[in-house]
Amino acid sequence: MISDFTKGPRRRADAMARLCRRGWAPALLVAAGLALGACQTSPGADEIKTESQNARFAQIMRIGQTTRQGGDLVSAVNLFREAHRLDRSRVEPLVAIGETTYALGQMNQAEEAFVQATERAPDEPAIRLGYGKVLVAQNKPDKAAEQFELAIKLKTGDYRAYNGLGVALDLLGRHEEAQQNYINGMEMEPDSLSLRNNLALSLALAGNYAEARDILLGVAENPASTPKQHLNLALVYGLAGDRERAAQVAGQFLNENQVRNNLVYYDMLRKLPPDRRRAAIVEGHGLEVPKLAENTAPDIERTLDIAPATGRN
Repeated sequence: MISDFTKGPRRRADAMARLCRRGWAPALLVAAGLALGACQTSPGADEIKTESQNARFAQIMRIGQTTRQGGDLVSAVNLFREAHRLDRSRVEPLVAIGETTYALGQMNQAEEAFVQATERAPDEPAIRLGYGKVLVAQNKPDKAAEQFELAIKLKTGDYRAYNGLGVALDLLGRHEEAQQNYINGMEMEPDSLSLRNNLALSLALAGNYAEARDILLGVAENPASTPKQHLNLALVYGLAGDRERAAQVAGQFLNENQVRNNLVYYDMLRKLPPDRRRAAIVEGHGLEVPKLAENTAPDIERTLDIAPATGRN
């Protein structure tokens, strides 16, 4: 038994635990030249096992995050699932699985992961935000709105929740409410191009093309603006009947064939009744869903371009 003390820290800890359980510790520890207080201070086998599992869990999560950042999303999901198998009580792997499967377009798997995450951490606003984003992608705006509203209640100062709620309300046809949420978000984050883009698209959905155009002109002047936002400006010009300016803006990002196709699309939209026009725009909308929790997800947004444009964020 005493010889076990010479075979490494794990063997020493196991031997110590056996000695303490049998009541032999004092005499044998003295004989071995060890401190009598070792039974109270040395970690047992269970404690060492837990520490080892925690270290492995942290290592797998780090590798998964690095793998995801490197662009290998499939391998990253597998690593996050391994971390989840190691410790099913932790919410971090579930959020990572949800975010990464969302980026892969695997919405059912993303929803399943976020449902489990909300069960474990119902008061975490970032998880509600991520779940709402998945529901928008699944065309479930009513359920998405519920998640964004919960996120707002849990953290009223997060502009992303107002942005997400605005998108869900726009998809439900509740444009005035959507616009108010974008405005609320802009009070917290006045420089957000995503909020301004979405406010302009919401105004366009409601038929307020002039106001939408003015907002998108400001967005387009910003060096950080995206091709999708410029194409939304082209859409608004097209809806207002200004084919020349629509072609000029779209031509910065699309080839001549694509520009012609878009002009035909804009003309078609203008001839539709208002309700059908709104439905067609929403079906291929350029609304920008807020990003997931900061520092936990790749910088990937849902990108829905106005068909048949091919510009991407």
